[in-house]
Amino acid sequence: MSGAPFVKVTAPATTANLGPGFDCLGMALDIHNTIELSVADATSVRVTGFGCDALPRDESNLVLRSAARVAQAVGRPVPAWSLVQHNEIHLARGMGSSSAAIVAGLLAANSLLGEDLSARQLLDIAVDIEGHPDNVAPALLGGLTVCCTDEDGLGVARFDPPAEVKACLAIPEYEISTEEARRVMPRSIPHADGVFNTCHSTAVLAALLSRDMRLLGQAMKDRLHEPYRAPLVKGMADCVAAARDAGAHAAALSGSGPTVVAFATEGAETVLRAMLEALRDQGVECEGCIAATEANGAAVVAD
Repeated sequence: MSGAPFVKVTAPATTANLGPGFDCLGMALDIHNTIELSVADATSVRVTGFGCDALPRDESNLVLRSAARVAQAVGRPVPAWSLVQHNEIHLARGMGSSSAAIVAGLLAANSLLGEDLSARQLLDIAVDIEGHPDNVAPALLGGLTVCCTDEDGLGVARFDPPAEVKACLAIPEYEISTEEARRVMPRSIPHADGVFNTCHSTAVLAALLSRDMRLLGQAMKDRLHEPYRAPLVKGMADCVAAARDAGAHAAALSGSGPTVVAFATEGAETVLRAMLEALRDQGVECEGCIAATEANGAAVVAD
């Protein structure tokens, strides 16, 4: 960056909902995007990794739009930025790529412009940009997060995730935007489904905090979003079943999909292999990876 002062920030991938915790539960994973940001004479953007041929190279880039919100919040003119962005998180796959971009831009700009905003203020801005908190909260704070929003604002709690749990991610080659995944959701649901998800989302949290993997397997079932999104995700049911049969404790759609995530404490490679085979048997081109849970959120790092 030509010797100009800059800040380097990493931000983790996330998996949201965790089955029944729709728009509420989220967990950080140890897959990271990295950005380098500095104030410059003219805006420039260089992108490597996922999205290198698709993401904007101007002020409309989500990292820069987020950085601009920090300048506006502290009453500073929005400067020109120099951005180098390296993405290891797949785009539009339900792994929190947009949330990583948002929180990285916010954290980097806050560092460059004087650290005037608290983590809570940054989180509020992130939620305002993203529209819902289940991915931005773990991306910023790390760990396992629980969020609720109402007329009193945003409530958030953060917990350390179980370090022994591995996330097996089966990632189809196609994209599903959050907007597309939300369009298929009904405007109302039966009362019984609401009760079901209240019980099961609470049990997911209890299972993860108590490290009760048998309970996690029972709890990670959903009636609010997965049944409606399943037609968008070819082979999802087979992939979930294959994960469980191969030894996963639980499996679910990751965020809005199409990635399917399974949680295992041993035999993760076997679980992932079974998931990929199930999708490929349905004609779905896919790849996979195994990620640990991530206790740390987005962070400024030394060069």
